[in-house]
Amino acid sequence: MFTLSISVTASAVDAVKRSLTKALPEVKSSHRCEALARGLAYRTYASLKANTDAGHHAVADGAAFTAYLAQHDFHGPGTALYRAVAKAALEQVAERYPTLTASGFGIGEWQPDDTAAVRRQRFDDDRAELVSGHSAEPFLASLAFVARVERTKTIRPATNSYWLKHIAENYECRYPGGEKLGPVYVPNGLLIAAAIHAGFDAKPHTDDFGRETLNAGFNMAKASLYDLDCEIRPEGARAQARREEERRRALRRAYGSAVWV
Repeated sequence: MFTLSISVTASAVDAVKRSLTKALPEVKSSHRCEALARGLAYRTYASLKANTDAGHHAVADGAAFTAYLAQHDFHGPGTALYRAVAKAALEQVAERYPTLTASGFGIGEWQPDDTAAVRRQRFDDDRAELVSGHSAEPFLASLAFVARVERTKTIRPATNSYWLKHIAENYECRYPGGEKLGPVYVPNGLLIAAAIHAGFDAKPHTDDFGRETLNAGFNMAKASLYDLDCEIRPEGARAQARREEERRRALRRAYGSAVWV
C-alpha cells in the first residue's frame, strides 16, 4: 500500500479536476469538486481553493472521496482519486526535473540514424509519457515499493534505478481501499519519479564523458534493497544466490570450515 501526498497548488487542483472529469463524467461537476476537497482532507471545495497559495501538502483519501459521492447517490471509486492525484504529482516532479522522461533521465545514447530533430521529438514524446494518465498506476506501485526502503544519509551509486524498477514491477501491492494495483509494468522514469516524490534524493548516473545516463542512484540502503529483492522476486538471481550461501553456511556449521561445498 502507499501514502500519496501532493503539494496543494492551483495548477495541481486544476489537474486533478481535469482527470476526474475524464474518469467520472457522469458525476455532477459540483459534486466532483466537493468530493475532491473531502478526498484531500478539506471541509469544502472553497476552503481547498483558498489554500492553494499557502504551500500546504495534502494526503489523498479515497474512502472520503467515495463516501461523499455516495451521500449524493453517485458512484466514484477511490482509485479514480488516487490516479488523478498521481498524475498531478507526476507533473510536479516533472517540473522540478526538466530532463526526466518515462525512460529515465533523458532518452539515452545517440543511435546511428538519429538526428537532432528525431531526438527532440523522442524526448517530447517520452516526456509526455511520463505525465500521461496511464503512468499513474506504475507510479503508485513504485510509491508502495519505495515506502518500504530504508533511507541513508548519502546517495549510493549502486542503487541503480533500472535494477529497482524490476523489483517494483514485480511487487504485489494494493490501493489503500484494497483494490489490486501490482504487479504492473514500471518504466525506469516512473520508478525515479516515485522515489523523488517520496522524498529520496536522486542523482543521475553519468558516462565516461560526464553526461547524464538514463539511470539514477538514491540515498537507499543496499541491505534493505537486497532483502526486498529476495522477498519480492524469490526466484530471482539474488534470492537464489542468497539461498545457496545460506546452504553453504549451514554445511560449514554442521561439518566444519574444511568441508567442501
